[in-house]
Amino acid sequence: MEAHHQIAIDQAVAWIRERFDPTGIVVTGTIIRGNPSLNSDLDIFVIHGEPYRQRIQKFFNGIPCEIFVNNPDHIYKYFETDYKENRPVSAHMLATGVVVSGGDQEEVQRIIRMAKEYSGKALIPEDAQKTAHRYRIATLFEDAADLKEKDPITSLYFLNRTVIEAIDFLFIDRHLPLPRAKERIAQIEEFWLETGKLVTGFFEAGEFEEKYAVAKMLVEKSVGAVGFFEWESERS
Repeated sequence: MEAHHQIAIDQAVAWIRERFDPTGIVVTGTIIRGNPSLNSDLDIFVIHGEPYRQRIQKFFNGIPCEIFVNNPDHIYKYFETDYKENRPVSAHMLATGVVVSGGDQEEVQRIIRMAKEYSGKALIPEDAQKTAHRYRIATLFEDAADLKEKDPITSLYFLNRTVIEAIDFLFIDRHLPLPRAKERIAQIEEFWLETGKLVTGFFEAGEFEEKYAVAKMLVEKSVGAVGFFEWESERS
């Protein structure tokens, strides 16, 4: 970690201790993980015993910091909510962070332990849920196809939505938690090389016709249908 990042952390921790009564402070984000960009910020979880939660954006030593103030119950609810959405955002942040204060506190240790458990835990969807997701992707592509000739701009809008949904389905279909959005395409290229080439090809394509053709191949490969197909939802 570079010196100006460490100074920012020290300043942020001092400011947090003046304003709150933290049980624990966890610093996380790409700076902590060692792969920052010029625009990277620090994500700081403040764990306290008060009933309220708060989110603060503030600069320390010129570094943007996002501060998340929560009590343990809030954090456990985030874990559960994210798990149900198959997006372990909070768990991943805490699991990959550094405890800079409160590491000897039992509650903080439990939060980090549960974060590590939830960060690798995927929600296994029922077959009906996967079918509904496939239907949503196929329908989006069908809308793009309907508008291809008369309104290519709106068609491209539907193509983008189609590809984003297809990317998510790749992980859901294989019972894997959705990675962070910033890492999703890179992981597809790592896990499924051919599909990764299609995804990259879609976003690199400059011409509408090329984007359309690549999106169609991606939908056929991941969903197996590019338009109307028969299915039934469950009765409710």
